[in-house]
Amino acid sequence: MKKFVLAVSVISVVCIIGLALGGGVACAEKEVRLGIFTALTGPASPWGVPISRTLLLDADKVNDAGGFKVNGETYKWKAFVYDHKYIPAEAVKAMNKAIYSDKITFSTSTGGSCVLACLPLITKNNIISVHHAAGGKKVTNPDLPYVFRYNPGIEASYAVALKYMKDTFGIKTIASINPDDETGRANEEALKYVNEKAKFNFDLLPSEFFERGIKDFTPILTRLIAKNPDLIETGMCDPTTQALVLKQAKELGYKGKVYCIWWPNAEQVLKIAGPLAEGAILGVMPNEPQTPIAKDLYARYLKKYPADEWHGGYYVQYGLFQCITKALEEAQSFEPAKVADALEDVIWQGPLGERRWGGTELFGIKRQMLMPVSLQTIENGKLVHLLTSPVPPGILD
Repeated sequence: MKKFVLAVSVISVVCIIGLALGGGVACAEKEVRLGIFTALTGPASPWGVPISRTLLLDADKVNDAGGFKVNGETYKWKAFVYDHKYIPAEAVKAMNKAIYSDKITFSTSTGGSCVLACLPLITKNNIISVHHAAGGKKVTNPDLPYVFRYNPGIEASYAVALKYMKDTFGIKTIASINPDDETGRANEEALKYVNEKAKFNFDLLPSEFFERGIKDFTPILTRLIAKNPDLIETGMCDPTTQALVLKQAKELGYKGKVYCIWWPNAEQVLKIAGPLAEGAILGVMPNEPQTPIAKDLYARYLKKYPADEWHGGYYVQYGLFQCITKALEEAQSFEPAKVADALEDVIWQGPLGERRWGGTELFGIKRQMLMPVSLQTIENGKLVHLLTSPVPPGILD
């Protein structure tokens, strides 16, 4: 392991000159810097905007409680937000600025392709990285001990959702549409892995891949529909693409189920697909806060952002800063190896239940967050909750 030079941003942020008390100087807390790399613009912005907002609210929660202590010193979080537009080259550009100019020592990024592009920088600088990303074993493996995956896990989503759809709708044949990049290819492998591991015995048709940015899926869908699949699932498509695939499949006369698995935006689905969204299965969480933690997040959200932009996707990222804070308090150190060792054993409560780290069964290292998975459907133009379920044992842990 490379020699670690302590470069945590322990920058004093508040020094109060107590003139009335005789001129004493009281330096309150120091700051620890974390970079948030996500898509604030472009087709993936329905992911990126809620991610950035939720993470900022989460950092505020830790800071509002007084921060945290490491070796007797009080620290607070300082978050930097970068718009990578879900473009790997932009992600690398932003990561360079974050590390060498803004002096971050922790990071979180959206998108497997963006994380993969940044891995050389992350590894070289010993950055503890907790990402919302796919990318399979190329992102998560024993050679990357400082890289964690902070999302439900596509394998977990498949394990819960496909069991439900097999039991409920008798699904036997599945067709997949994925972007033609590392994220999409990893998703194809994830579906095969779960099908075999959970013994679902689905007939998986060859995946269709496309270049990100296209809007006309008629040729792809025409080929898929001709094979008469019971289910078309949208893999790692961005939210806009998921809605377009759903709409265009139904326009072509497809009568089977469409599963938008990877955090679609329900409001966008209804706006784009309209009545054609009826019966679609969405991998999103319930909008209504149902637990004290969910209600706390919602209350914090309303103080800063419009109520009509709220949706269940905000639950996913909530708790990341709290999780890392617990690891730092446990490690009582900023040394990456110690922080990573402490982080993998953290168990904490999220908006929908317990969260912990797993993934050893698949990745060979405990770096995949495990959290309950939710499913919704569209009925009469409204989002209806189907289930929220823990990850079945044996799939990831």
